Amino acid sequence: MRSSHYLKWLFSLMLAVASLGSATPYGQAAIQPDFLADVDPEIRDLEPVQKFNPALKELWIAALNRPEIDMQRMAAETIARGHKFGIPELSQAVPRLEEILLADSSHQVARFAAARALIALDSHASAQKLFSASQQFAEDLRQLIEPTLARWDYVPVREVWIKRLEAPETRRRDLVLAIRGLAVAREQSVLSQLLAMAENSTIDPDLRLEAALAAGQIAESSLVENANRLAKAPQSNGFISQLCAIRLLARDQGDGARSLLMEFASHAEPAVAAAALRRLNEIDTVLVVPFAETAMKHPDPRVRGEGTKAYLSHASVDRIAPLAQVLADPHPDVRGTVGEGLARLAKQPELTGPIQEAAMQILKGDRWQGQEQAALLLGLLEYQPSATRLVELLESPRPEVMVATAWALRKVAVKETSPALIDRARRMTELHVHPPKQSTEEQVMHLFEALAVLKATEAIPLLSVYIPKPDRAEYRERPRCTAMWTIGKLLEGQPNAEIADAFSLRINDFADRNPERNSIKEMCAISLARMKEVDQAPLLRGMATTTTLPVRLRLAMRWAFKELTGEELPPPEPLIASQGTWFLQPIP
Repeated sequence: MRSSHYLKWLFSLMLAVASLGSATPYGQAAIQPDFLADVDPEIRDLEPVQKFNPALKELWIAALNRPEIDMQRMAAETIARGHKFGIPELSQAVPRLEEILLADSSHQVARFAAARALIALDSHASAQKLFSASQQFAEDLRQLIEPTLARWDYVPVREVWIKRLEAPETRRRDLVLAIRGLAVAREQSVLSQLLAMAENSTIDPDLRLEAALAAGQIAESSLVENANRLAKAPQSNGFISQLCAIRLLARDQGDGARSLLMEFASHAEPAVAAAALRRLNEIDTVLVVPFAETAMKHPDPRVRGEGTKAYLSHASVDRIAPLAQVLADPHPDVRGTVGEGLARLAKQPELTGPIQEAAMQILKGDRWQGQEQAALLLGLLEYQPSATRLVELLESPRPEVMVATAWALRKVAVKETSPALIDRARRMTELHVHPPKQSTEEQVMHLFEALAVLKATEAIPLLSVYIPKPDRAEYRERPRCTAMWTIGKLLEGQPNAEIADAFSLRINDFADRNPERNSIKEMCAISLARMKEVDQAPLLRGMATTTTLPVRLRLAMRWAFKELTGEELPPPEPLIASQGTWFLQPIP
């Protein structure tokens, strides 16, 4: 094989394999640590009012009518974006967009922008003109328009696609467009041609895979016979024939298809095994169960993901331990999906204990991935026997474990852990890392919330360190907010004049340079209300009714004032939804 041909073949093969791995088969579900301060109390933002300047539409259409290329392009792009933004009646621009699309004098960038705007406006009535433009002008226009015509089921374009399949001189990109369009249209007349392409080992791998996928989507009857031929083909072209065989079975659920897929499920090539297992899982997850435990130990994450999916779908007591091992998987999606899946399964009483025990074994291990996922799982299950190990892992060098264990300790809420939580938070506070690391901040925040849940009032001196404003406003903003919130929870119903004065200073800080952050002011107000600092009610009322302040801050002050006095203040006027920043806007 000549080197240039070999390199071309190798590049096509790499593209083909990349396309097979582009869709993650096992999802991206995972247990996500939350923050109590985000939802307690629940202060709902006012829904912004949609109110657009009607002059925007006229201004943009006027710009479309200008002869300048950039003016036409920017106006068309803005109309497309404005439609998605919710600006009404932009369909009035359709006639002018169609003119730009088809005029011989239009520049290609303006024509492309006009086509994209028509598609964004979902102008089905423009389908014929879009079709004409796609065949008359630049190739890039076809790449934009033809997938839309397929989605709109525009029948006349099918004849063009069929001719492309028959013409040996058709360029690769146009051929792929045709194959994909015919697949969407389920055009039966081209099935034999697509099958011939899929079985032709002399053409490029990516085209064979495209043809096989299209044939599998189009076929109304079983293609097992064709798939069997491909399965037995020599692997001179790598494993493309076997992958094509699997794609031919995209809609086939018959016994023949299942049998062939189960042969492929143990294939030595990971891409083949993963594709077969994925298809078997789509048909019925029980078909993958015999392969699952072996698959979960496979070097390829796609294969492991398919095995875990089957075991999670058909869980039993004896399958919990193998699943728990996957909590330490090196791939984040695989381990995250198993963690979330085990949390769901733990709702079944017969599986709760085995899941807790298996997760504890992983938590005691030395793989940071397993420590992270086991901590999240045991925290979600509020499994108190895990508290001692969770405290040990607060010192982990891995930020993922640091955060997960701090959150889990809040969830398990064991009173005896309070001294360790305070000690860790104090040491993290003394580090004075600048700029602050996100993981360090988040661990401290979770520790503070855990102390709030545990009613650890002995933590108040440490929390009070966060009340004064640092030299730079962004420094420790998030942990400061959580500290203020925690003080309010610990002193609920217990006025404290010193802390109340410190909070009121934060609320009143509107310094020209480095003013206090609004998020800090919100938490100070909420905590004043929880502490029943009734003397602060006038301050809160004044802030809640000051129209120049941000709506979110006024809502927090309004909530706090009501908590103190029982009096309901009128809500702030809702915000007008942003009209966006446009290349042309009316002069106020």
